[in-house]
Amino acid sequence: MVRRFPLAVKLGLAFLITILFSVAPIYFLTERSVVQRFDKYRELERQRNFAQFSTQLALYYQQWGSWRGVDRLFYWLVAGEPGGSVIEGIVAIYNIPLSFANEDGEIIVSTKPDIGRKLTQAERDSGPIIVDGVQVGTLLLLDYVTPEERTFLASVRRSAVIGGGAATATALILAIFLITQILSPLRTLSAVTEQVARGDLPEKVRLRSRDEFRELGESFDRMVDNLRRSEKLRESMTADIAHELRTPVTIIQGTLEAVLDGIYEPTAQTIAPIYEETLHLGRLIDDLRDLALAEAGELRLSKEATDIGQLVRQVVEAAVPSMDDAPNVEVAVEEGLSPIPVDPKRIRQVIANLLSNALRYTPRDGRIDISVHAAEGEVEVYVSDTGPGISLQDLPRLFERFFRGDPARNRSGGSGLGLAIARRWVEAHGGRIWAENNRTRGARFTFRLPLA
Repeated sequence: MVRRFPLAVKLGLAFLITILFSVAPIYFLTERSVVQRFDKYRELERQRNFAQFSTQLALYYQQWGSWRGVDRLFYWLVAGEPGGSVIEGIVAIYNIPLSFANEDGEIIVSTKPDIGRKLTQAERDSGPIIVDGVQVGTLLLLDYVTPEERTFLASVRRSAVIGGGAATATALILAIFLITQILSPLRTLSAVTEQVARGDLPEKVRLRSRDEFRELGESFDRMVDNLRRSEKLRESMTADIAHELRTPVTIIQGTLEAVLDGIYEPTAQTIAPIYEETLHLGRLIDDLRDLALAEAGELRLSKEATDIGQLVRQVVEAAVPSMDDAPNVEVAVEEGLSPIPVDPKRIRQVIANLLSNALRYTPRDGRIDISVHAAEGEVEVYVSDTGPGISLQDLPRLFERFFRGDPARNRSGGSGLGLAIARRWVEAHGGRIWAENNRTRGARFTFRLPLA
């Protein structure tokens, strides 16, 4: 079993590591910079002291010609009688640890127990006292740190530690606040997702943040709305399919029962309605299958260069003469239109559906105009009729499956799939289709297909 690490722990560790890797280098760089600057200051101070002392020693040697009594330059002789007791001693003039050697390299003055020690050549070369071009002595300023300087360095390190700790604590508080702000909407979304997984669709996801989480919440709301609409559509579609199938099945069942009960004779006249209903069932099943394939993106198109004008004429010639009370149908095709790559079978079905819809709504003394022409780099086909038109409340739903307008305006019923299929076929070709009412009377259905 894989061990689960909460996101809060991961974020906390990430922030902590980031803070430590940010504060620690700043602390060490600050401390290092202060120490380096302090060492540089001490070196400059040592050089200044050496220049001062070496000048005094050179003048002393020039004046006296030897180093006899030179210790008076470094120490004072003191005497007093505090409490009646006589105290004698020496006090260093300069609080600097040093050693001074004569021209032979022998230490004659020192703050350390080094008097009498011979200097090495390297030591003699490090602090020579030069008089008239000759080294007459050596002054060594010893490395030292005063108590005040130690206190200063300690205070610098303590301040760096306190500053780094304060920065770390502040950063951790901010990190906890940020983690809370990040996890709060995630927990909300997680709870709502669990609801959706159980089949309970919430109304809205209430996120107070004004960042990407708010956008995520809005996207989630849109997804839930789409799921709700899809669920309603599924329920409606299931009811519509059941209704569409029930009618032919009832007719077939009733007729067969009448034949079996001896009410009807099994003649061609009684069997013909059964056959017609089976054909209707077959067409309905084929339409549903094609719609499902198109919506799943699995519809295969056999495209070839097709003359849309000629295709329209073929559909009209096949559909109109077979009707006894067909209205007048006029076809206008723009000259010079080039064939376009389409699936002729699918586009023929689109044109047939639009023409069938127009024939269903247009009275016998009405008129249907079909036009094929180029428009804005596309081929446009429209079917306009002089029927009763489309109500404004029906316009947005015309291309939904199983949708049919007011039955009182129909001259014959349909399955409600024709326009839905037409839209899917046109969109599968990269085109678009829409419906509108004419300015005077009737409806107009238009679709466009790309030239290439």
